[in-house]
Amino acid sequence: MKKMFFVLLFCAAAFALDTQDEVLIKGIVDQYVESWNHHAGKGFGSGFSKDADFINIFGMTFSGREEIEDRHVEILQTFLKDSTFEVTDFKLREATPGVVIALVSWKVDGLLKPGKPKEVIHGVFSHTFVKTGNSWEIVACQNTLSKS
Repeated sequence: MKKMFFVLLFCAAAFALDTQDEVLIKGIVDQYVESWNHHAGKGFGSGFSKDADFINIFGMTFSGREEIEDRHVEILQTFLKDSTFEVTDFKLREATPGVVIALVSWKVDGLLKPGKPKEVIHGVFSHTFVKTGNSWEIVACQNTLSKS
C-alpha cells in the first residue's frame, strides 16, 4: 500500500504546472479581457493559435485566430458595444506536460436586446492551451452560458 501511495504522489508531482506558465496563461486571458473592455475587439484573438477552434454561446463555430477576432470585433460593435467583461473565477489543470485546460468563469454586464434593459450574463470558457517553445496558445475554446 505504501508503494502505491508513493507512485500516485510522484505522478501528481510530475504534472505540476510551473508558476511562470500560470502567469503566461493568465496574461493571455487578461489580454482578451482588456481587448473586450476597450470595445474594439482588436487583440481579442492574439492568444489563439492560427488554426484555433472556437464555439460561442450560441453553438456557432469559428476557425482560426483571424475569424475569432473578427467575430469579437463585430459583436463589440453591435449587441455588446457598451458591455464590460469580468473574469469571476480562473482554474487551471495540466492535462499532460504542455497541455493545460483552463476554466474561465466570466460575467458580462451590458448585453443589449431590442426593447429591453441591458442585461448581465454569466458563462464559462473552457480553453485548451498548448505550449510551443516558451509560449502558450489557445487551440480550442468552448464558451457556455451559465446561471451565475
